[in-house]
Amino acid sequence: MKHLTLLSALLVSAMSVFVLAVPGVSAEIVAGAAIPDRPAGNVQMIYNTNPALQCFHTARDGVDLKFGLEHCDIAMHDPMMNYRAQTVVNRGIIRYALGDSRGALNDFQNALEYNPAMGDAYLNQALVLVAEKRPAEALAAINQGIALGATNLQVAYYSRGEIEEDEGHFAQAYRDYKQALMIKPDYAAAQRQLERFKVVPKATATQ
Repeated sequence: MKHLTLLSALLVSAMSVFVLAVPGVSAEIVAGAAIPDRPAGNVQMIYNTNPALQCFHTARDGVDLKFGLEHCDIAMHDPMMNYRAQTVVNRGIIRYALGDSRGALNDFQNALEYNPAMGDAYLNQALVLVAEKRPAEALAAINQGIALGATNLQVAYYSRGEIEEDEGHFAQAYRDYKQALMIKPDYAAAQRQLERFKVVPKATATQ
């Protein structure tokens, strides 16, 4: 199943990062180094390219993954960066694309610690859990994402339909595929799934 990218554009200009240390404090950021998520204290970061935006572009486009991952880490180190939950989700998407499912799940959970109401974090988490064949956990995460109004609800309903169908709950799966198509009428994946179903009216009870 294709994973979902976070739809949250950060409208800021952004490649190189320069770090100005407050007098008496030594600080240095090196691209590619292990950088903790906690903001750097007493450091002002001045950008020629904004790392949070680069992180988002990489998660959205799926190109230059390692380059984008470095910028996600740099962005999370910036004490002035306001998009922490979104950036952690974007980093999780990149990690998943790099084959690091565990790191992706950790990032989606960390995003929920920054913003417990972020439905997209639950939905991304669910898509990784589906790929790892953990349907019960995935279903719980999808339901949370739906309840919180995740950006791409059609993906949530479609994914829930797949889980339900795998478990033999065909009527529920059909309803969810149909709901996904109602949300996004040109959603080809849901349309293909619905074409496999044949709806048979209930037989009229005999007197």
